[in-house]
Order: sequence, then C-alpha cells, then structure tokens
Amino acid sequence: MDALELIVDEGRPANAGRFFQLGHDLLTLLDELSDVPVPWLITSLRTGSAVAMVAPPENHLAEARVLRLAYFSLETVQGGGGLSNDWTPDAVRVAHRFVEHGQRADGESDWVPPRLRLVEDTGLLGHAVALTPELGQRLNDLQPFERRMPGSVRGELVGVNVSRGNRASLRLPNRRIVRVGFESTLRNQLKDAMYRQVELTGLIKQDAEGRVFHIRAEEVSVLTKPAVRWSDLFGIDPDYLEGASAEEWLEANRGEA
Repeated sequence: MDALELIVDEGRPANAGRFFQLGHDLLTLLDELSDVPVPWLITSLRTGSAVAMVAPPENHLAEARVLRLAYFSLETVQGGGGLSNDWTPDAVRVAHRFVEHGQRADGESDWVPPRLRLVEDTGLLGHAVALTPELGQRLNDLQPFERRMPGSVRGELVGVNVSRGNRASLRLPNRRIVRVGFESTLRNQLKDAMYRQVELTGLIKQDAEGRVFHIRAEEVSVLTKPAVRWSDLFGIDPDYLEGASAEEWLEANRGEA
C-alpha cells in the first residue's frame, strides 16, 4: 500500500507545533485532492526526528492515487514545472500553506527543511521533496485566479464527513467533483441525501475557466424525477387548437403571431 512519509526536524527532537501543524496541513491537502472524504490513517510514527506515514484505510485503497498526485505534483513544482488541472485554487493555496508552515522560525539556527517522501507498496522510497522557501514561492506564483459569487449547482452527493470538519463531495453530470462546505445545521439533510441528485445553493467558487470547484452550501434541495416526460405530453390534446394552425390560434388568442 502506498503511503506518504512526512519527516520533520530531521536529526533532532522535533518542534511539536511544527509537526502537528504540518500534519494537519498535509491531511487538508489530501482532502482537497480526493474525490470523496477519506479517513486517512497514520500507519507508522517515529520520534527523535518526527516521522509519520499517512495512508488510506483498506476500504479506500483506490484513494492511494491522491498520495501519488500530491507527491509527484510537488516534485514537479520543485523542478520548475506547473500543476495539473486536478489541482483547484483551494488545493494550491493549501499546499502553499503546508510548505510555509515548515519554514525556519526566528532565531532557529539548526533548521532543516521538512521532507515529504512517497513510500510505494513495493517498499521502495521515492526521492524526498524538501519543503524549502523556494518551493513555497513557486506555489505562491502558481496560485490561480478564482471568482466567488452566490449561485447553485446540481449533482449527486457522493460523500459526507463531519468528523474532521463539515465536508462533502458532489459529483456533477460530467463526473467532475465539487467540494462542499456546510454549517452543522445541514448535517442531517446532507446525510439523508447521500447518493441522490441534489441542488446546493450558497457561495460558489469558480476557476479561471468558469468551472465551479467549491460551494459553501446554505440550502439543500433533493431533486425528484418527474413522473411525466415532455415527450409523453406530445399529442395529449389533439383538439386544443380547434382545427386552426398554430399561427392562426396565436393570432386569435394573443394578438399578432
């Protein structure tokens, strides 16, 4: 099983605040890149230098792709490249915050950059990505444009998680995922609407191409399939125009057609 290894303050006792903050940031980044909420696990933890390994549980093994996406994307940025379309503006912002929280504190003379490494299911260790100031600057420069406005979005609700913040996932008809945030008052409504077609209304975020990638939901409406299709109505009242053409009927009843 693939895992991400986070190494903090290598070679000396770790700064607790830095370690826990980076751990929180890493989980938030993985949440931003995953299609559904995942209860990420710590599969190994070592002290001295603080070393933690993060992996999905067995019932979410497919989400190991998120670990690879996070690692290889940061490695590409470190090498001077860009980010794929799988990265929303929110994901870029979280990644920048992740790197910034690993930087040298005032008066800290023995600081070394935290490192992130992919441990593949074969046991092989990938090249470590160092969370350097240069990486942080690159991510800052790559922060894309976003637009915020009131609006609504429709799709299938495919995931709800309330154990680590109120988060949900909405799958659009084109299979793309929109991340959802919500107040606790909507928890039961969203849980009851799992795997159903819904319309969420609230504050939406769009990227530079106009695609919605996040909504702060304020209202939830479950969509129902109509019992009658438009095609079923065709010819249902053949005498409605009383023998007149459509143009003649409109002119007689609504003025000039």
